[in-house]
Amino acid sequence: MGAIPYIGPFLAFATSRIGLPIVVAGAIVFFYEGVPLGPVRDIPYVGPALSGIVDGRVDREYAAGQLNERLVWQEKQRRAEIAQAAKIKAKQADIDAAAQQLADSEGANRADTLRIADLEDRIRQQKDEDNGPPSSGDASRACKPRYGLPARLSVGVDAIGR
Repeated sequence: MGAIPYIGPFLAFATSRIGLPIVVAGAIVFFYEGVPLGPVRDIPYVGPALSGIVDGRVDREYAAGQLNERLVWQEKQRRAEIAQAAKIKAKQADIDAAAQQLADSEGANRADTLRIADLEDRIRQQKDEDNGPPSSGDASRACKPRYGLPARLSVGVDAIGR
């Protein structure tokens, strides 16, 4: 019963010549701005329900703007992740190509190593023949035929290095 005695004078003021514009202006402000809830918005279940009822146009536009910005940001993030994945894929392809090239060159190096070892064996055999004792079976020839490099020149080249 405490509020009923105040209703009559409030209605009289609200319908008066001065009170009516104030009530209309207040209604417009509350419609546009909404009822300020403050920390009540943070109460679970109650805050969102009250916000849906008493939020004004500004709060609704603000929430719509937040949603828009969040969607734009998520799209930018998605595109950045796609670009990053493409960069990573390109770098991985470069790494794989370099690894394949290295493996191919190591295979060629192995083949070269085998060929070089074979050639070195042939050179050693030739040196052994050149530096070996003269054959006593063939006395008609004073010099035996030489193929490749003479032993002295081969030893000199070995000293210089390959």
